[in-house]
Amino acid sequence: MGREDRVTADVDRGFTALENGDIEEAEACLERCSKINGKHADVVALAAALADAQGDGETALAKYAELAELRPDDPMPRICLARLQLHDQGDPDAALDTLDAAFDFIDEEADLIEAIVVRTEALLATDDPEGARGALNELSTSAIEDPVLAFDLAELALAAEDPRRALEWAQVARKDKALATDALHLLGRIHEARGERDAMIEAWRSVRKADLAAPPGPVAISEDALERIASEALQELPATAREKLENVPILIDDVPSEELIAEGFDPRTLGVIDGPTLTDGDAQPTAATHIRLFKKNLERIATDLDELAEEVRITVLHETAHYFGLEDDDLEKIGLD
Repeated sequence: MGREDRVTADVDRGFTALENGDIEEAEACLERCSKINGKHADVVALAAALADAQGDGETALAKYAELAELRPDDPMPRICLARLQLHDQGDPDAALDTLDAAFDFIDEEADLIEAIVVRTEALLATDDPEGARGALNELSTSAIEDPVLAFDLAELALAAEDPRRALEWAQVARKDKALATDALHLLGRIHEARGERDAMIEAWRSVRKADLAAPPGPVAISEDALERIASEALQELPATAREKLENVPILIDDVPSEELIAEGFDPRTLGVIDGPTLTDGDAQPTAATHIRLFKKNLERIATDLDELAEEVRITVLHETAHYFGLEDDDLEKIGLD
């Protein structure tokens, strides 16, 4: 077998290993073919994909940029480069510039979809929902049959203030049993955006029921530990603020009650300030006010105990801020959105 054939064979094995989640084998394949010709475009492509899979954004960016020079007519490295510029570097303008150069060469549907997704995300990051809607309009709603992709597109359409298209894609996502409850929750949010309150509440009641019946996830916390973290979060507040919260207990439920859902609360909300607040005029907020934390919802969004603890902390401070009259825009400014 000649050198070129060995490179091709190892690159193929490396990409197969990546698809199977075997990082160690992919690294071994890359090492072997790099020794033969590390500048070969296929070897650079494998190096970029491997770094990407390992979360090594800096190396992946460099390798995708190198690959874009080696394959100037190939849109794939530019699309991947734009995705990393957006998500790893937080530079949506650079991502949009990179994508502009990629669209001239796209002729595969999969590449087009990925490029449109990244462009939409970048436009949303630049606070351009109109541009994001325009990007999504390049896709035919009926042509999207993959439920996972449809779910992601529905989320983007909702963020782009296009609930009609979001609704169509969410219905496709519901066909996947594993996605059914998440898609139903998304449908509730879409109905909320469309002003369809009754449909929203109906969807969210079903989500609540499904979430209560769902088996425990990989991360769990005891009520005692949750209360301890919540109490520690309150200690971060100034003394005057803590004094005003002395008679505001923290209560723990698994998920919001049927009554809260009927009032229009999202069944997956993490916490809520329940009762009068300090901005309610002559009301006596400490007489009936409490902070509710929803344990199963907090557990669902965390990947480990450290992240769960931080989510509890943020939720407590978030609801406390609402108690003192801060609005969502104020919360965003102080990092509690």
